[in-house]
Amino acid sequence: MDRLDALQALVLSTRLGSFAAAARELGVTRSQVSKLIASLEAEYGGALFARSTRAIALTSAGATLHDYAVDLLAIAAEARESMAAIRGTVAGPLRVNAPMSFGKLVLAPLLSEFIRQHPRIELRVELNDRMLDPYETGFDLTLRIAELPDSSLAARRLCSVRRAMYAAPAYLHAHGTPGTPKALKAHRCLNYAHANKGHIWHLGKGRETAHVAVGGPLCANNGDLLVEAAVAGAGLVLQPEFLAAKHLAAGRLVPVMPQWQESPEIALYALYPATRRVPVTVRALIDHLAAALPQAMSAVEAPPSPPLRV
Repeated sequence: MDRLDALQALVLSTRLGSFAAAARELGVTRSQVSKLIASLEAEYGGALFARSTRAIALTSAGATLHDYAVDLLAIAAEARESMAAIRGTVAGPLRVNAPMSFGKLVLAPLLSEFIRQHPRIELRVELNDRMLDPYETGFDLTLRIAELPDSSLAARRLCSVRRAMYAAPAYLHAHGTPGTPKALKAHRCLNYAHANKGHIWHLGKGRETAHVAVGGPLCANNGDLLVEAAVAGAGLVLQPEFLAAKHLAAGRLVPVMPQWQESPEIALYALYPATRRVPVTVRALIDHLAAALPQAMSAVEAPPSPPLRV
């Protein structure tokens, strides 16, 4: 049996918590994974996992071999990618995680073009708005719209993302239009659950800043849902312009205190495990997004105006 396959089975079984889950990830049967692990145990002369009816856990010997396995698999992947790069080929698996709304509105066509340029890429994309650790989840690249926290990850800033306040005309007609950040306290504000700031809106106008604790009827972990609630008149929303743009163009939303925007400005970042060598596939996708995103964001944020009715 191939030693790299066996080491891959060891690493996946550890990360996913079972031989069955590792088998699904590898596209093989559970018995094949068991045989791969057994071959390692026979070669290295000791049990690698403590098994029970419900779970598996690494033994001390297994933990030691696991650390070597991670390094060996990374070296093997780098070797394959380097040889592919010499041939001018970008190929192989690439796992990407991105925010849900951004993924659907902006990222999808950019990935389609990337696949067209590199037909041997095996791209797997998962969309959600939670900040996931690539080390734990196995993603090669994570895209996030955020203030970048201190992290052990490597990061590249791809583009700025403007977040501002919006509301439906009907809401403003019923509740009035706030003129200052302090006035937001009297309004129904719709909050984003993954902002990591609680229900505090951090705003800036030139050198002025304001930090306002707001309240409202809705808190959600998806920007699209909050924007649609604002369109329905549920309250004020602080969200990226690319999510509100089509509703602004149609008159379903209007800017609120447009001179005040989120401060500090947030950006879209590419995050990836900090290693001595960035994989060719990761580097190729980051370069593609860095080149294409400014125009793509501008197109989404400034959709064509609705036709005039005569």
